[in-house]
Amino acid sequence: MSEMRQAALDRVAKTFVRTSECHEAEESFDKLMSLGPLAGGLCLLICGESGVGKSTLVRWLTRNLKTFRDEAGWSRSVVCIQIPTSPTAIGIFEALLAALGDPKPSRGTRSMKKRRLVKMLRDQGVKLIVLDDLQHVVDRTSDRVIFDASEAIKEILIDCPVSVLCAGLADAERVVGSNEQLTRRHMSTVYLPRFDWQCKKSKHSFIGVLKAFESSLKGYDLPELLNESVALRFYLATGGIMDFVFKLFLFAAQIALEKKLSAIGPGVFAEAWKMAFLHSAKFENPFLGNVDVEQSVKDRIERAKRINLPPCMTLARSTGAKDRLRKVGL
Repeated sequence: MSEMRQAALDRVAKTFVRTSECHEAEESFDKLMSLGPLAGGLCLLICGESGVGKSTLVRWLTRNLKTFRDEAGWSRSVVCIQIPTSPTAIGIFEALLAALGDPKPSRGTRSMKKRRLVKMLRDQGVKLIVLDDLQHVVDRTSDRVIFDASEAIKEILIDCPVSVLCAGLADAERVVGSNEQLTRRHMSTVYLPRFDWQCKKSKHSFIGVLKAFESSLKGYDLPELLNESVALRFYLATGGIMDFVFKLFLFAAQIALEKKLSAIGPGVFAEAWKMAFLHSAKFENPFLGNVDVEQSVKDRIERAKRINLPPCMTLARSTGAKDRLRKVGL
């Protein structure tokens, strides 16, 4: 029985659900890879708020791209980096050099690093560069694209015209729009939204996600996850954020493993929710039996939609004076 519980936990940890947005992203990615070499490189941006599954989707899309090493050295179809906060050109060059296997990525001047990077991209046959967290190229204080970092991306693409897969928050679109090399290559953006209970198609997709986790937890007695009133509790618990759905089931499976349970009922999900999420301190636990989620349901859904939203920005950049300065390029 303990082996069954451990196997279920492992299955939950590996669960990936192909939503309609994933299908759209897959179609765009296939075109990126097939037409990119013919077009001198293309750019695809996957955009969405934090926690909706952008990075997970990128890993899934690139899962079959080969990387191997033989007597001639490394051969890679893809190189992936996560853009650091407040990046510099040198920082981006060094991150790519490290990802390509350079033993001393910080060695040399800026121009030396760039030449070494371009040579390694060509020698290893890289067809795709993945830039995750692209929104970091926007400075959060001044609300402007960091020129140095954006210019580094542009220089790489001029000297080595490969395709680029980008992922990030809403500000990532501004980075693409301000970079002539990315703009010229840019395909239609793939938007990855959180699930919306008030949209019939999105609600259906959300219940489909619950069904996938139900399958991963086979062997356990579970609530009727496909029942809309039950599914609503999971939506209110997670705000329709894919990463939160994943964490909820992962914590529930871990609790069941530790307590040697044969059923994962509302009580287990209530405990998992309280343990897994910071917002549990501010929200009513939707898995408690005395909570009538159908009461004031519209208000509950609106509150759930605010889960994981960033706090209101209080910086001066949101004021009318700052907005007017930005419009004239100052």
